[in-house]
Amino acid sequence: MKHLVFFLLITLGFPAISQVDTAQVRVNRELDKKPRLDMLLVDLNWDRLVGWVGTGVEQKWHGRGIHVSLLFDQPIKADGTFNVAGGAGFTSHNYYTNAQVEKVPGTETAAFIVKTEAERERGKISLNYVDVPIELRFRTQEDKHGHRWKVAVGARGGYLINAHEKIIDGEGFKTKLYHYPHVAKFRYGPTFRFGYGSLMLTGYYSLSTFFQPGKGQSEMNALSLGITISPF
Repeated sequence: MKHLVFFLLITLGFPAISQVDTAQVRVNRELDKKPRLDMLLVDLNWDRLVGWVGTGVEQKWHGRGIHVSLLFDQPIKADGTFNVAGGAGFTSHNYYTNAQVEKVPGTETAAFIVKTEAERERGKISLNYVDVPIELRFRTQEDKHGHRWKVAVGARGGYLINAHEKIIDGEGFKTKLYHYPHVAKFRYGPTFRFGYGSLMLTGYYSLSTFFQPGKGQSEMNALSLGITISPF
């Protein structure tokens, strides 16, 4: 009798287990079939340092930069409307001012020091980072044109791989400087995207300061606003 009961339990329970496994496999296959969108992102940005830069320091309006990232887009919902993405990227910021980053005499701090036009007719400081971006993404269903409205919020952390200034004096002589130990090596902050199809508006604000804590005479944060192009 015991053997008969055991046989019935196995016989009746196996189809139920098989149905659960089959349903789970079906869901996994549906997720795998969903297109992975916005994997390559190219941001064309307007760059600005926010905060007190220094007395008499003028930032030019045409500060600009570029961010390129490759992210793996993983669907969370089977209809592809809610996804998470993460990957790696590269960012370059260019800030144009009438000043030069120098160590302040008699201190252990650095600052933007205003120069005469003879010393510096024009110039910029460039910062280049390798980044790790992550995003939570929401998309609408495709419309009749095959496009979607998109919103993404996330964060980006980066490591400074290069900082340099390019200076052109009043006589047209060009100089490049590369030693900037006071500039922060790490940076991090929130990101935002909103758009339609392959074009989006984007924003990034660095919660970390331009100079390392205690190494600069002013606290400045980086702000980037721009347009994202996502070919695939």
